[in-house]
Amino acid sequence: MTNVKDAFSNISSAHESGNATTAPTKSSSPPKSTTKPSSGTSGVAISYDKTTPPTIGCEDIVLDLQHKLIEAYQPQLAGIRYANIFGYLETENKGDAAIWSAQQILLSMFGITSMEACRFIDEGCDTELFKSKLDAHAPRAAILMAGGGNFNDYYHTDHPARLKMIEQFKNYPIRAFPQSIHMTKEDTIKWTEKTFESAKDLQVCARDKPSFEWLQKEFGQQAKNVTPMKTRHIMTPDIAFMFGSRPDIREKTEKTHDIYILARDDKEVSAGASNLEAGNGTLPLSPTLNATYLKIDWELIKTPGIDESTTKDPVTGEKTTTARENGKDQRAWAKAMHGFEMLAQAEFVITDRLHGHIMSTILGVPHVLMDSKLKKNIYFHDTWTKDCGCTRVADNFDEATEFARMFFEEKKQRELESGGK
Repeated sequence: MTNVKDAFSNISSAHESGNATTAPTKSSSPPKSTTKPSSGTSGVAISYDKTTPPTIGCEDIVLDLQHKLIEAYQPQLAGIRYANIFGYLETENKGDAAIWSAQQILLSMFGITSMEACRFIDEGCDTELFKSKLDAHAPRAAILMAGGGNFNDYYHTDHPARLKMIEQFKNYPIRAFPQSIHMTKEDTIKWTEKTFESAKDLQVCARDKPSFEWLQKEFGQQAKNVTPMKTRHIMTPDIAFMFGSRPDIREKTEKTHDIYILARDDKEVSAGASNLEAGNGTLPLSPTLNATYLKIDWELIKTPGIDESTTKDPVTGEKTTTARENGKDQRAWAKAMHGFEMLAQAEFVITDRLHGHIMSTILGVPHVLMDSKLKKNIYFHDTWTKDCGCTRVADNFDEATEFARMFFEEKKQRELESGGK
């Protein structure tokens, strides 16, 4: 497995029927958490318990969320066998890569072949080929909009690109994977309403309750500026839960440090983020307890081995360089696996990235979640993962390190007790 320290040293880096608008059908009983709330916290979600550290594992809830995705998308994708994907991101953000790979897992499960993929319609996209692929496989072809956190007017690229695509392909079936929604500008909201209203067969998806409530307000039964209920909308967990529970990665990955601090390095950084310099160091958790750490945003870590490979002829000594991992799916999978390994190389994670939380939960790695500026971390957590014992919520970095102190002190105590037997 990739050693993250080595990588760092190389940086210069709901079912619904017809037009019904509902969230997925709830399970007959609430999902079980692998960790029970401690005494004195009755009625409080375990992740908000300030008196105990996170523990290992959240398998029951992870598998329940995976099932919810399958259950919600089975009717949405019924009859579709071929799909163009809109919203492809070629970045080193390991969360984006996990989203893409998880989408492919779901499509493979449903027997859907993905064809063309574009991020922007008017930049780097062969729209004639995009259209011809859909036409060649009609009526069993659709456009699938990638999931993530860019359904907002905070950034100025991805949501306008989404609207332009719908305007151009409004007569084709269009489906969306789950998104966080953050809309505040009236002109963009009106553009969204007008564009969604023009689409012949459109389904969108929220990945948290506030986002779903916004869709209900804008496109539900009481919608004012569009035909109520025409734009079908559902709510599901993030698509990355299609990876299912992966304790195997956590257990088999060599530990290189105690704490991994996965911290944003962009416009969404919140006021409570760590002011530690990026890199390796030692964090004093108490007068008698220190922890090694690596702090880096995984977007700055280049995934090794996906671009080229150099071989040497044993006779002539001539070196040959060949490209590797050329396909979108292969590159995304390599990046996602690298992200899982980065999280699993520490015993404890502190993060303000949503997919740092989601992928740590999938692994069952004890971790602390802080919010981002757009609130999407806590909105998602409060909707789906608040009962995971491997998670604690912190308002700031000092509080996060206090959870780390409790975790490593408990570990040290267990080791002392075990050694005394």
